[in-house]
Order: sequence, then C-alpha cells, then structure tokens
Amino acid sequence: MAITIGRVQSYGPVPPPSPAPPAGRRTRRWAVPLAVGCAVAVLVPVLWVTGGFKETPKEPVKQPGHPLDLGLFDVTVRDARIGLATATFGSAKERFLIVRMRVVNKGKETESLGLGGLSDGVSALTKAGKWLRPERIEGLAAGSKTDVVQPGLPVEASAMWKMGPADSPRKLTVGLREWKYGHGFTDSTFNWTVDREDKTLVGRLTLDVAALPVQPQPPVTQTPVTRTPAVRPSAARTPRPPGSRR
Repeated sequence: MAITIGRVQSYGPVPPPSPAPPAGRRTRRWAVPLAVGCAVAVLVPVLWVTGGFKETPKEPVKQPGHPLDLGLFDVTVRDARIGLATATFGSAKERFLIVRMRVVNKGKETESLGLGGLSDGVSALTKAGKWLRPERIEGLAAGSKTDVVQPGLPVEASAMWKMGPADSPRKLTVGLREWKYGHGFTDSTFNWTVDREDKTLVGRLTLDVAALPVQPQPPVTQTPVTRTPAVRPSAARTPRPPGSRR
C-alpha cells in the first residue's frame, strides 16, 4: 500500500521580510561607477597628449660594469667606442663599433668566442629595430690573442660591428641572451644552447659611444733655404806702360 506524504504545515512564527535599503544607499552604489567614468573621460585626453601608457619592457635594463649571468657565461660589459681594425679580408683598416667586455666561461668545456659560442648570445640594436649579431669577436687572455674562452679563465673580448663611412652613432644598445643547458628534440645529448629568436633578454644596455680618436699628424719639417752670396765682378785693371807715374 503506497503512502503519500503531504506538505507539513509549520505553525511556528514567520520572520518578517527584509527591509528595503534606504534611498541614500542606492544612490551611493551608482555614484562609484559614475565617478570612475568621469575619471576615465578626463584621463583619455591626457593620454593622447602624453603618449598613453608605457609598455613594460620584456628585458631588464642594466648598467655597464656589472656582471650578468647568461647561464654558460658571466659577461661584464665595459664600454663602446669607434675604432679601426683590419678587415676580414685584406689588410686595409676599416671602422668598427667595438664593445669591450669581460667574459668568464662557467662550463666544463672550451667555448668559441665566434659562431656557435659567445657571439650567438650578443646582439646590437639597429635603427631599423633589428638585433644584429657581431661580425666577429676578438679576445685577449693572459696577454695573448685568442678566439676561445676556457673554463674559469677570464677573457677581455671585443665584439665588433662593421660601420659605414658616414656612421657616427652616439648611443648603442646591446642585448645579451641566456644560454640554457638541455637536449634537443632529435638527440638525448645535453648541450648549452641559446635561442636567438627569443625576444627575452637577460640584459639590455644602452652605452655611450666614444668617438674615434684623432690620430696625431707628424710635424711638418721645413728645410731651411740656404742663400748663396752674390759674387760681384772685380774691375779689370789696365796695365800701365813702364816708367809711367801712378
């Protein structure tokens, strides 16, 4: 036999309905969005005048003279200058933008300063907004020229970008990328690699560029002019006949 349970009617006291909010409270609730709207209306013209909100840079701005940890290398950027160096092909001197830096290899193997090494993580920003790899990097270790950096042995390196005959920048922006230790997609060997397509930089440095020093010219030596005294012709004497008086 089915039993049906009907609604149980409560005979307890019923709580009174919630009172309606005061009129003043409703007015304040709408006053906040209205104030924000007025502020935005005033802020927009100011942004048009001042250039808008500034975008947060993806790379930290660093100062020269402090070491930066790039993973595989510790690099301390010193300064930038315009200098003369021998061209890659030939013996003629050409103008280069030269950035001097101190490099320490933190790995366990000898690394190149050029392609496949330090050069892959160093770039300079051009006027067109592109990051350009240095044409070459020269190094000095313990007073001797070198194109590699050995583990733990500091190298004074010069990253060089070739310049045109009329180029004379006063500022140069240099970017340094991070090296990461891992393996690729096709092999299981672990290596240090750097992604040049990654726009994230470990450091971005804006350097003052020192102008090319003026080479002193040798003094011009003037040869003194020796004057030969003029020889006056002597008057010829006519011989006198014997017995004549003087």
